[in-house]
Amino acid sequence: MVSHGYNGTVVITGIGTLVSGDFQRGILAADSVIVKNGLIDQIGWAGDLDFSAADHVVDVQGQVVCPGFIDAHVHNTIDDYQPMQRVANWMESYLWYGITTLVSEGEQGPGYPRFFDDAIGVKALAIVAKRVFDNFRPGGFQKVHGGAVVLVNGLSEADFAEMARAGVWLVAEIGGGSLPANYLEMVAWARRYRFKVSVHIGPRSIPTSAPIGADIALAIKPDKMARLNGGSTAAPWPEIKRIIDESDAALELVVTGNQKMADRILAYLQARNELHRVTFGSDTPTGQGAMPNGIQRMVMRAAAFHDIPPAQAIAMGTGNTADLYGLNTGKIEVGREADLLAIDSALDAVGQDALAAMAMDDTFGASMVMVDGQICSVKGRDGRPTRRCILIDGRPAQAESVNEYIFGPYFPGFLR
Repeated sequence: MVSHGYNGTVVITGIGTLVSGDFQRGILAADSVIVKNGLIDQIGWAGDLDFSAADHVVDVQGQVVCPGFIDAHVHNTIDDYQPMQRVANWMESYLWYGITTLVSEGEQGPGYPRFFDDAIGVKALAIVAKRVFDNFRPGGFQKVHGGAVVLVNGLSEADFAEMARAGVWLVAEIGGGSLPANYLEMVAWARRYRFKVSVHIGPRSIPTSAPIGADIALAIKPDKMARLNGGSTAAPWPEIKRIIDESDAALELVVTGNQKMADRILAYLQARNELHRVTFGSDTPTGQGAMPNGIQRMVMRAAAFHDIPPAQAIAMGTGNTADLYGLNTGKIEVGREADLLAIDSALDAVGQDALAAMAMDDTFGASMVMVDGQICSVKGRDGRPTRRCILIDGRPAQAESVNEYIFGPYFPGFLR
């Protein structure tokens, strides 16, 4: 991907709580992170680290710092536009809320070849989408893993080989477009060329999609059971339970799905000590519309309604997804891409920080969105105004008026 990061050294200090994004590690014992040339270089206590080489010092004034969120399930076109509700710049809006990475589950739009069993077309679209998002970052910074090929009749092993050579590595949720007669053979080809495989669970969501229950899902053995709680209609509980019990795949819950079923799934996994399998997606902006804080909502629901430690709930929307897809982001570890958030409770909220707010299902805000070591936002668009702001080299960086909070403006690249 094209780099839009900061080539220099940035110190992030004054951290109240440092959330690792790693489900097992939870919270790190540190109050400072040093970022060098867009990567996390050091993690530790301010008194033990050398800040003398820093080009900039960012003081987060006691806020929570965590990895940028990853939306594991979007249906993008090949630009930042959603034709169903005529929404422009939806990806950019997700970025301002703290979703620094998007993963495609199949590109779609008017006349797209996935709806017409067009093997040549879906192969070409996957390659084009992959190449587009290798060179296009919404909002100037957001990372989009586009080019998820939809399985249709007529695809051959040679097509998978060609797509792999072009950099395509995602198979869109199987059943979301159609279910070819030889889908298991296609999955074997995809595996041969190291594609990640996803399958959608539940009834049909559009006329051309296929209902997928436990028998088909377990036969495919995907890397991810997509929208296990339905998109938006859930499968019967016995089918979902079988999928959980008889597979070791990642289990995706989506904000636009059946939330009662999502709660049942979380409770069941909690009892089985298998919450590490959970990852979050939005399944937007399809017929459900755009939802910039969709991953936030899922993280908050897990913490507030299931008493899941907020740091582990955050991992479901960050590190768990990074592990699933092999992404070098989503966790605060040395050598990872510095995609980081400073998050805080809203003005006048009961919770004294973002984690306390999450535990009460109060929406938190992002006072800093950083991608590859570059700060690209200090407020979010219509995001909750935060109790505290960040200081960049001792100067407050925050919105100055209600108009700026709600409508902008944006000046991407706060570090020069």
